[in-house]
Amino acid sequence: MAPKPLEFLARLKSELPALGDCLDDLGSLYERKLWHQLTLRLEEVFQDTSFRRGNALIRLYTGFITDFASKLNLLKLAQMAVTVSELHEDAPSALVFLEGVLEKLKGMRHVKTEEPIAFVRMHIAQQKLRNGEVDECRVLIDEGKEALEGLADVDPTVHAAYHLVCSLYHKHRREFAEFYRSALMYLAYKSSESLPEERKLSLAVDISFSALLADDVYNFGELLLHPIINVLDTSQYKWLHELLEVFNQGDMHTYEEMCVKYASVLNEQPALVENERKLKEKLTIMCLLELIFSLPAEERRIPLKVIGERTKLSLDGVEFLLMRALSLHLIEGTIDQVDGYVQVSWVQPRVLTRPEMQGLLDHLDAWISKVKAVNLSLEQETVGVVEV
Repeated sequence: MAPKPLEFLARLKSELPALGDCLDDLGSLYERKLWHQLTLRLEEVFQDTSFRRGNALIRLYTGFITDFASKLNLLKLAQMAVTVSELHEDAPSALVFLEGVLEKLKGMRHVKTEEPIAFVRMHIAQQKLRNGEVDECRVLIDEGKEALEGLADVDPTVHAAYHLVCSLYHKHRREFAEFYRSALMYLAYKSSESLPEERKLSLAVDISFSALLADDVYNFGELLLHPIINVLDTSQYKWLHELLEVFNQGDMHTYEEMCVKYASVLNEQPALVENERKLKEKLTIMCLLELIFSLPAEERRIPLKVIGERTKLSLDGVEFLLMRALSLHLIEGTIDQVDGYVQVSWVQPRVLTRPEMQGLLDHLDAWISKVKAVNLSLEQETVGVVEV
């Protein structure tokens, strides 16, 4: 009598003859107990769109894979289970399915269950968030963080699952800065090229808006250098990429031009309209930081008048701007109101875009030229000096 998994494959093959060759491969590997090869073949199956039609993949998991689940790589098993959960019609049924998978993983007597358990838990947290169980999601996130901190050599997919659910949680709560950092961490473990195009665009838009609206994000270099930002250029959000560039450069003049050029588009973005004053303040601070950063370290005694011209602020406005930048720890220095100068001793480090790197290279070349000039001058002054 054939084992139940083989009987199941035979029934599925009769119902879906187009998948017959693939199902035969799975049955052959199962009979020979080639668990590693079977895992690899199953990964291919889960990428095959043919199995996504109807409920074939769900049935394959419940009727075939669960019979020998403990024989497989458990993290791979967890990843397959998550894929199956995404094919359920609604969030509650997906949640029930994942909770069942979690209990089975906990019951397995296996030395390496921590990573798959953490992976499944983070996807359970996602489903709870979709169900409106925000507090329960937060609890699972905290537990996930603690679990990951106690593990070494964690698979990137587990880290990605953790940072993804963190980003979704912060997005739900409109915590822009936290979402921005979590989303970038997610992309550090998950290649944007592996994301579906619609998901890639949605994420690029969300990260861009969060960078603009976050209270403590004053450098967009890391985002502007990431490949995901380029997806905006081939969409209706090309203007958003331009806006990020303008903010990163602290370019007040170009910003005002963009406000005129894209007035209708910008007015259709409630988040930008509601935070117009905050955005203008951030741009002004970025303008100050860009002015300071563009100057050599030994030439950062800047007239308040120059700052006013660059930022289009009155003298009182410049002083308030400097105090604001000092309070945010974006710069360090002293303001001389009598002589009308600010002496900047430190400016917050930033991730440089390619044009900014070129500017830094130009500064370095100028410094090298000065050193060479001083060296040549010293050589000329010591001509004729007799060594004792």
